[in-house]
Amino acid sequence: TVCDGAGTTARIVLADVNRRSATGIVQERTAHPPPAHRVHLASALPKGDRLATLLSMATQLGMTDFTPLLARRSVVLAGAETPERWSRVLREACKQSRRPWQPVIHPPATPLASLEASPPGTLALLMDASGEPAHALLTPPPGHRLILIGPEGGFSSDECAELVAAGAQRMALTTATLRIETAAAAALAILELAPLGEITE
Repeated sequence: TVCDGAGTTARIVLADVNRRSATGIVQERTAHPPPAHRVHLASALPKGDRLATLLSMATQLGMTDFTPLLARRSVVLAGAETPERWSRVLREACKQSRRPWQPVIHPPATPLASLEASPPGTLALLMDASGEPAHALLTPPPGHRLILIGPEGGFSSDECAELVAAGAQRMALTTATLRIETAAAAALAILELAPLGEITE
């Protein structure tokens, strides 16, 4: 089975395989509708190879969009060369998890700009240890969702105040301090339960 990352999958019979390429005959082609709801992860970037782990796990767990955040305490910033490398990670994760749509990578943005650019009615969830426990916010199917995850030092108090004033809800995943990629995977795993329940507004 092959996939173009834009909603089309096909079953093929391989005709020739070598170290650099493969050719085959298409037996069946399927067009998959785009996700009904966007799950947008706007996150500060972790250091080193942990970013690849974040992108891979997030894709497997249903992320449809990714924005690298420019938070006040950010240590790692997106470079000009990174989108193509990120795209390779997303592509491999789509193959592994058999997701026909590859997530969209957006330009870096501040937390507030990410929230303000969201479609109307988007439920914005600010990951904050002082927020409501995730299970207390779960109740039937949500629309578009935006998950906001800060840098290792957390969002500043001003950033949190701006986001809450703009409509974001604070959500606590645990009382422990999590790494960025762990928080992203935990939040997405919870929201993957959306068919069973929704996040209340």
